Amino acid sequence: MKKSELIHWRLQAMLREHKFSESNLAYLGVREDSIGMPQHWYSIGGNEVPVDSIEELESEEKED
Repeated sequence: MKKSELIHWRLQAMLREHKFSESNLAYLGVREDSIGMPQHWYSIGGNEVPVDSIEELESEEKED
């Protein structure tokens, strides 16, 4: 399994298990990237990003 697939599955788990506002994290579906390959796309902080451009995930816990 490729690293981008693992990141996609981790992001999907995060979206299922936690609440995010649409402007922080949202799944946009499968689209072609700049070279025409289908990729999973996410909106992260208002930026549309193909999953293969995400190098790592870090969680940030906020205290209430």
